[in-house]
Amino acid sequence: MPAYGVRFAESVHARDFRMAERADAYHKLIYVLAGSVELREEGRPTIEVRAGSVLLLPHQLRHAIRDREPSTLLLLCLDAKFLATDPDLGRLWADLANIPGRQLQLSRPSRFRLEAMWRRAMVESRVLPTGATLAVRSLAAQILILLTRIPVLHRTDNARARVAAVLREIDENFHDDWNLDRAAIRAGLSRRQFSGLFRTVAGKSFREHLTDQRLTHAAQLLEAGEHSILGVMFSCGFNDVSTFYRQFQARFRLPPQAWRRRPRPARGKPAPTLAM
Repeated sequence: MPAYGVRFAESVHARDFRMAERADAYHKLIYVLAGSVELREEGRPTIEVRAGSVLLLPHQLRHAIRDREPSTLLLLCLDAKFLATDPDLGRLWADLANIPGRQLQLSRPSRFRLEAMWRRAMVESRVLPTGATLAVRSLAAQILILLTRIPVLHRTDNARARVAAVLREIDENFHDDWNLDRAAIRAGLSRRQFSGLFRTVAGKSFREHLTDQRLTHAAQLLEAGEHSILGVMFSCGFNDVSTFYRQFQARFRLPPQAWRRRPRPARGKPAPTLAM
């Protein structure tokens, strides 16, 4: 375990893989990237863990892992000292460690997000450029946050549930560089399938919903008055000034500057209804 208390590692199992029962001095998150394994604990039923699931193993837990089929596992090891660096980290881990069954089975969109973070952390761990240890610790914290926020996949989940998971991801990350192709891939659907299901789930098209999320946030930032109009545009995910101005005025019936200068309703009085 590195001195900074976080280690990302990979474990590729051969067909003859066997793990003796062990208890580690650190907490472990094990992401099953491929294959399937089973978790064995004394006095508890054996748990099957399939690809796309995360195992959550607290320190000092005596356990053994066996392959049901050849597997590839990604490990995130967390020292107690790392979790003690911030009270929120300790609370995040406590919430995860108390999940019944010690595992999270993730939806396809959630797997994409987790794997992107894990991939970056593994690169930082191996290359060790300037600031790598800080980056690795930050990515470990982001993974804990991600796992406490993302919806868990249930066996009844279907294409509509995957689209709903992408919708939640868009609502959290509307400022990212989204397009229909990226969203459809996240859900494992064709553009046509995704577009139809998205309208059913969200009540509007993918483009309409994404634009609405960005404009709503832009209006809030303009009202707060802490950013320039260009800064607001940038932080909300717009890349073109004329597009931002045109869409903002169509949504709120005022250009951004006039929205910022408009009279505000007195406290306790309802705000005027905005054009939608």
